[in-house]
Amino acid sequence: EKEVALLANDDQHFGAFRLDYYSDRPDPKTGISPRAIMSRGYDICREYAENFSGNSGNLLFNGGTGLGKTFLSACIAREVAAKGYSVAYETAAHLFSKMEKHRFHPDENTAQDMKRLNECDLLIIDDLGTELPGQFVTAALYTLVNDRLLAGKSMVISTNLNIREIRERYSPQIGSRLSGNFEQIAFVGEDIRVLKNRGY
Repeated sequence: EKEVALLANDDQHFGAFRLDYYSDRPDPKTGISPRAIMSRGYDICREYAENFSGNSGNLLFNGGTGLGKTFLSACIAREVAAKGYSVAYETAAHLFSKMEKHRFHPDENTAQDMKRLNECDLLIIDDLGTELPGQFVTAALYTLVNDRLLAGKSMVISTNLNIREIRERYSPQIGSRLSGNFEQIAFVGEDIRVLKNRGY
């Protein structure tokens, strides 16, 4: 299980997050450096995890590949779980395949999966937008997000898509739920995996 592996990974904690991977050169257009943007995002994530209470609101991570979205999601998962809250951590592809299985081949296991996704204190969906698109995915995502919002249950969603792309890929309703009910955190900079390969 990816979730168990993530929560057991000793490297994934807030203290291991390195801001030096993000440039401190200001962007000519905004005048703000990637490091300043990421420092603010990191503070929001850390505060969210430290003060988590079960109805702590929702976070939406937007940005390209390799910028730390999965890492900070895992840090939040780890800290919130350590406080005794129930956390479900799923990649989007894994999540929708579980939901599809329950929809078309329901059994005790799929029912348990659905119960966990709906009732956990914190649901983390990683890599939204990497799953195969389709009507089922759009309907399942809308239902899941809407039900959890109505129940006041927290979510963290990470995606390479911006809100406009979410509206186009899924539906305007989903775009509106995410933009209206989630605090958006921008992830910017250079792909950290590439930097690591260069010996940074």
